[in-house]
Amino acid sequence: MPRKPRIDHPGYYHIINRGVNRQNVFLEDEDKKKFLEILDTSRETYQFTLHSFCVLDNHYHLLLETKRTNLSLAIRYINSRYAAWFNKKTDRIGPLWQGRFKSWYIHEEEYLWLLLRYIEMNPVKAGMANILGDYPFSSSYYVVNRLRPDLLSGSCLYEKDIRNWLLLSGDELESMTNFQSVKIEKQDDKIAVKNRLPLNEYFSIDNTREQRNDSMLKAFMDGYKQSEIARFLDLSTVAVSRCIEREKRKNMLFREIRDKGLFWSYSSDIEYGPEKKNILIETILKYGDMSHIFAALDLYGKRSVYSVWQQCIRHDARFKKLNYFIARIFFNQDVEAAEFNEVRNARAEKLRLLAG
Repeated sequence: MPRKPRIDHPGYYHIINRGVNRQNVFLEDEDKKKFLEILDTSRETYQFTLHSFCVLDNHYHLLLETKRTNLSLAIRYINSRYAAWFNKKTDRIGPLWQGRFKSWYIHEEEYLWLLLRYIEMNPVKAGMANILGDYPFSSSYYVVNRLRPDLLSGSCLYEKDIRNWLLLSGDELESMTNFQSVKIEKQDDKIAVKNRLPLNEYFSIDNTREQRNDSMLKAFMDGYKQSEIARFLDLSTVAVSRCIEREKRKNMLFREIRDKGLFWSYSSDIEYGPEKKNILIETILKYGDMSHIFAALDLYGKRSVYSVWQQCIRHDARFKKLNYFIARIFFNQDVEAAEFNEVRNARAEKLRLLAG
């Protein structure tokens, strides 16, 4: 599917990359040391400043500052060099990383310091260290122990006393998520935060509940805090959080079905909306696997799934075996297979009507 062009502009970036299928790609200390060697070489080659890093077992975090428009080149170099070394060492073939790396442009100083704490506290949160500075494959190890390797030359971590840093609170994690979701755009060769719509333009009094929940997700992805959305709609933050998470899951399910090519008539970059609910459920019932059907039942409820089945599939002879299975397994109907033998073939019926 077409990808949005990556922001590649001088500035601060948070970079994450994971092993394919979330598998471990750093099996022992030697692997992490090799990755840091490659990171140091790339820092010199591509002339960026590394402010923070944390190398865990199946992924890494970097916070770096570029002076040129070469971010993608630098990270591709790091990933490919390490993958080649690791594959040779372990006698494996195939991709090592889970797709292209993720990057976020850091547009505010508050975001920068929240992110630094988040990265440095990762080993503590993961149970790989007791306190900040204990984990030797994170930048805080060098800062707390008053070491200044070339790798961290110019790092802003040395500007503050980080020894008393704690894990981010729930509110701080929400703030960081909101910072990450802000849309950034390039304007006249400069980076700017894309202007948000007022909250009242996301919601209408005529909206159905599904449209309202979809609008919650859009407002959240445009940078509004869940607490702001909750106040506007006079709902609890817990209710808003649950709605947003559910909408995210619907979007993920839709993209999974789309990327499998199961939507025959949809383009490869189509996105989910409430108006596509029925076609999503119908496609899952016809061509999805069991996990997709269970996900649809969980997200939309048994009544909605049953309604789509009744309207779109039950009376189609092409799916008589499937209909028998669905009726008995998912809707607890005490029916026999013969009940679906006499239903019409919807496609043949349509062709007959057109011919007439």
